[in-house]
Amino acid sequence: MNPNPHELAPLLLALGRAGIELAPHPSDAGRLRFKCPGGPADLPPDLSARLRIHRAAVLWLLVDGYAPEPHGDTDAGYVLGERLGVADGLGLPTHPGSAAWLMAVGESIGIGCHAATHGVHSGHGSTDEGHSGGGEGERSNALRDRQGRGS
Repeated sequence: MNPNPHELAPLLLALGRAGIELAPHPSDAGRLRFKCPGGPADLPPDLSARLRIHRAAVLWLLVDGYAPEPHGDTDAGYVLGERLGVADGLGLPTHPGSAAWLMAVGESIGIGCHAATHGVHSGHGSTDEGHSGGGEGERSNALRDRQGRGS
């Protein structure tokens, strides 16, 4: 499964922010179950439409789990662990499909997208090599960007 991470990350973040929990349907592997926090049984129309488009990718994440690329951007792994750790410390559910998990995975995927895009656009690495190629310099650039100091 190779979903478009530039579209999937914001969807997962929006679902998590809305407090929605997702799970694979127990009797139909191609369907999702969702739970809205104390609210209506229906998803908001914009989220429903986006989830329909990315259903296969979301199901894949829920069933097979998510782990950042082991040789990719280490910030993605750090963000995933940090977000899940904070949520766990607050007593929030962090199982796959929980709102906290959706947000952590969405942020982690988003970090990986930013790092790969930044590496190619800044001239570090080649798209022919199969990775962004930025290495340590790319991580320090990302850190400076997050701290508001830019290049």
